Amino acid sequence: MIPKYERIKRDIIAKINEGVFKPGDKIYSEGDLKKKYSVSNTTVVKALNDLVNEGLLVRRQGEGTFVRRQLLQRKVLFSELTPHTAEEKHVIEEVITTISEPYQDKVIAKKLGNKSGKKNIIKIQQLGLINGKSWKVLNRYVLASMLSTQAIKRLENGASLSKELHLSDHMTILPAEMSIKFIVINRTSHIFTALNEANDELDDKDDLAVVYLEKLTSNLEGREIEYTEIYLLPEYYQIDIILD
Repeated sequence: MIPKYERIKRDIIAKINEGVFKPGDKIYSEGDLKKKYSVSNTTVVKALNDLVNEGLLVRRQGEGTFVRRQLLQRKVLFSELTPHTAEEKHVIEEVITTISEPYQDKVIAKKLGNKSGKKNIIKIQQLGLINGKSWKVLNRYVLASMLSTQAIKRLENGASLSKELHLSDHMTILPAEMSIKFIVINRTSHIFTALNEANDELDDKDDLAVVYLEKLTSNLEGREIEYTEIYLLPEYYQIDIILD
């Protein structure tokens, strides 16, 4: 069974394609959709926001939701593996996962919705290897209260964080805010140390330019559930943008 917000999206798209709603037309109100599908306001907002992000709708405060006059459906694809690895005949990928003990970090705890910043967090660090050479460090942070001891053991053995957090949707399709930029890290950085452990090409470097991705993921109710930092060697990363 598909999620209710997805059903709402599909029905609205179908009515646009059928010409029931034309470019510039006002569509159902949030209240109408709540009654029509017997869902919460959160589900309706999720469906409408998705369609706004996909270039089908526009929302005007105090007026309602309208079909975009110039329909734009945009898809952004992020690819981490580039021709650098495509040139190799045999590519073996490996991930080494380490999980911290619960500890305090006020900045990250606040990002995860803890206003006081006093709750403990857990860091799940994943070192990505290609043919035995490190290329990525992924740090995932969640509130310690969200994971049981058994869940942590399963994560160490490769279990899905989405499943251990009891999410109905996979983490990759949940609402998220993300930024991407280049930064320079020096040899004293723990990220540099992690990358250098399995990559002797970094032995003679004093600093290193990396791609830095920062991401905050929320559930469908808008509650922050995961904060992520990703550090990648530039030669292994590219962004493909496809506009449909």
